[in-house]
Amino acid sequence: MLNSAVTPDMRVLYGRSALQGAKTRNPVIVIPGILGSRLVDSETDRVIWGGRGREGFADQDDPEQARLIAHGMADPDESDAPLRELDDGVRPDGSVSHLRASRFGLSLQVQAYENIMRTLGVGGYLLDPGKRAHRKFLDYGHDVLSKCFEFDYDWRRSLPENAILFGEFVEAVLRFARRESSCPESLKVDVVAHSMGGLLLRYYLRYGKRRLPPDGGEPEIDWAGAANVEHVMIVGSPSAGSLNALQKLIHGLKANPLMPAYHPAILGTMPSVYQLLPRARHKAVLDADTGEPIGDLMSVERWIEREWGLAAPDADGMLRHLLPGVESAGARRQAALEHLAKCLKEAERFHRSIDTPADSPPNVVLQLFAGDGVATAAQAKVGRRDEPFRVTATAAGDGTVLRSSALMDERVGGEWYPRLLTPIRWDNVTFIATDHMALTRHPTFVNNALYLLLEKPRPACDFRVPAPPTGATREQAAMMQHG
Repeated sequence: MLNSAVTPDMRVLYGRSALQGAKTRNPVIVIPGILGSRLVDSETDRVIWGGRGREGFADQDDPEQARLIAHGMADPDESDAPLRELDDGVRPDGSVSHLRASRFGLSLQVQAYENIMRTLGVGGYLLDPGKRAHRKFLDYGHDVLSKCFEFDYDWRRSLPENAILFGEFVEAVLRFARRESSCPESLKVDVVAHSMGGLLLRYYLRYGKRRLPPDGGEPEIDWAGAANVEHVMIVGSPSAGSLNALQKLIHGLKANPLMPAYHPAILGTMPSVYQLLPRARHKAVLDADTGEPIGDLMSVERWIEREWGLAAPDADGMLRHLLPGVESAGARRQAALEHLAKCLKEAERFHRSIDTPADSPPNVVLQLFAGDGVATAAQAKVGRRDEPFRVTATAAGDGTVLRSSALMDERVGGEWYPRLLTPIRWDNVTFIATDHMALTRHPTFVNNALYLLLEKPRPACDFRVPAPPTGATREQAAMMQHG
C-alpha cells in the first residue's frame, strides 16, 4: 500500500549538490505574487502593507493612509496621464513572508512565498543580504552566488510596468554573477515565480523591457527577456485569470484578525487586479438573472451598468479620501470612471499580449506546477454590486487557481478536444493535489524545484572537473570538487 506520509529527505538528496558554487549553477530570482511584497511610504518609511499587526497595514478610514494604499488616480484636469505616471509615493521593501493567515484578501497567500524561500534554503541559497533575513535549512553559502535574489515589487501597479523593472533587476543580477562565473558569456538566471508573479514573468520573457505601445497595439513578440533566462518555474499562476479577482473588485476585502477591511474603490484603483480577471471567451461569469455568459468584462459600460467597484454610486465617500483636491462629487466620479477605463484597457491589452500563441525559444525550459486537488470556483452568477456573488460551478484547482487557468486551457468555454489546447508551450507540467497555500511546501514541488536548480545538467558550460591527484586529502579533494 502507498504510504502518503513518505517524504524524501531533501538534505540527503541535495545536501551535496548545495555545496556547489557560482561556477556550476545559475543565480536564482524569486518573484512573489500579489500581496507578497511589503509596501512603505517613501517619504516616511512607514509600512502601509505587510507590517506586523494591524498597525502594519494602511487604515482606509484615515484619508492619508487610504491614498497611500490605493493606486494613484489622476485629477479630472490630468485625465490623459497614463497609469505609469500616476506615482503615489509608495515603494516596495522586501517580502511579507513572515505573515501568518489562512486567508488573505485576494485569496493569494503570502505564506506560499515563504515556502519558496524555505525550499531554496534547503538548496543552500541565501537571501541577498540587502533584504530581510530568512531561515535557511542548510548552512552552506560561502560562495558569493549561494544566494536567492528576491524581486520585490509594487504589486498594485500594472504588470507590464513591473516587467520593465524586473528586466533591470535581472541585468543587475547578471552583472554581479558574471564576475564570479567561469562561463560569463552564457550565464543566465533561473526564475521561480509564484501566482501573479508568473504572469509578470511571462510578459517579460516575451517582450523584455518593452511597455505596451501607446497607440493601443500589441508589442511584437521577440523573446527579449528569454535571452537572459534558462529555467522558469511558474507556480500556481492564474494564466487565464481568477473569479476571486472579480469578486474582490465588486465587494472589496473583509477585515480579518491580521488586517483591516478595504473598500472596493481602493482595490478598484489597482491596475494589476484587473489583469487577474478571467477571459470572456471562457464563459466563467454569468448574468445573475438570465444565466447567460455576461460577455466582455473589459467594457467600462458594463461596470457602470452594474455599479461595480469604482462605478458604484455610493463610492463617493471613499473617493473623497482618494481625490482630496477634487471638490464636487460629479468631478470625483468622472475621475474614477476615467481611471476605471484606463485599468480595463490596460488589462485587455495585457491579456492579448500574453494570450497570443507563441512557442518560447528552445533555450528556455518552462516548468509549470499547478494544484488540482481542491474544488475551485469555475463559474459564478453575478448581478449588481448589492447582489451576492454566487459560485455555481467548481472544477479541479488549488482552491484559488483552477488547473485549467494555470494551464491556460482554451478548451474551457468551447468545444472539448482530447488534447490540451493552450497558447503556452509548457516543457513540463507537474500537478500536485493540494491547495494554493500548501503548493509550494509540498514535497513534490520541493524535490522537483531543487533538482532543476541544483542538479539538472546545463550544456552551456563544461562543469567536468579533473580527478584529485593521488594522495590528496579529503579536504583537498572537496576543494577541487566544489571550487
